[in-house]
Amino acid sequence: MAVDSATPCVFCKIIRGELTPGVVAFCDDHTAVFPSLHQQPRNLGHMLVVPARHVERIYDVDGELAGPLMTTLARVAAAVKLAFGADGVSIRQNNDRAGGQDVFHVHFHVIPRFAGDGFVALDRALGAVEVPLDERIEQAKKFSRALNFASSS
Repeated sequence: MAVDSATPCVFCKIIRGELTPGVVAFCDDHTAVFPSLHQQPRNLGHMLVVPARHVERIYDVDGELAGPLMTTLARVAAAVKLAFGADGVSIRQNNDRAGGQDVFHVHFHVIPRFAGDGFVALDRALGAVEVPLDERIEQAKKFSRALNFASSS
């Protein structure tokens, strides 16, 4: 895994295990997956898919990373649906401040969706709450089991 050990990026620190040990649910040479800190209460299990190396915006994703990133994203979408009993998933990706990006490390939000859940946005002003570390660790474990189950089926 090619994680930049010098970057102060919060996602790079999470991948390295410096901030929230136990939340990384999946990691390979190209990608990592962990629960979002902020989640809508009706959509718990919201995962982030990120490049393992620091890449600021989608415009900077090269051909070597694009394939593995999309492969992981597809696997994560299926595992989130399975792990959290969702009716579907939403995938969101934002770039630049004007586009809603708040952490400058490429990341895809994979959000479990349920019929009638009323989900409209990731915005904390619209009800997203900070999920405690112990609950995110449990979400990571639940997701990992579903990912392993889906991979072995």
